[in-house]
Amino acid sequence: MRVAIDRGLVSSRMGIVLVTPAMLEKLSTDRSVASNELSALLRRNLLVPVMHGVSFEELDQVSPTLASRGGFSTVEDSIEDIAVKIAELVSELHDEEADELSMNGVDR
Repeated sequence: MRVAIDRGLVSSRMGIVLVTPAMLEKLSTDRSVASNELSALLRRNLLVPVMHGVSFEELDQVSPTLASRGGFSTVEDSIEDIAVKIAELVSELHDEEADELSMNGVDR
C-alpha cells in the first residue's frame, strides 16, 4: 500500500488531505506512518487541506506546517462548494503548466 501511495505522490501535481479528528489523533500519537505520509505530502507544491470535524487551530497544534497551507473547511463551505473550488485550482494549475510548456517551446 505504501509503495502505491508513494508512486501516486511522485506522479501527482496536487494533493488533497482530508483532515479529520481521527487523522489528528493518529498524528498526535503515532509519529511513524502517519507522520511519514504527511511529510511526503508536505513536499508537494500544491497541498490542499480540507478540514472535516476539526478546526485549523486544532490542526495547528499538531502540524503547524500543514495548517499554514490554508485550505477549506466543511464548517464554512459545503462539500459541493469545496469540490468546485478544488476543480478551479486544478484548472488553474493545468493552465499554468500549459503556459510554462508553451514558453519553453514544448507542444502538448
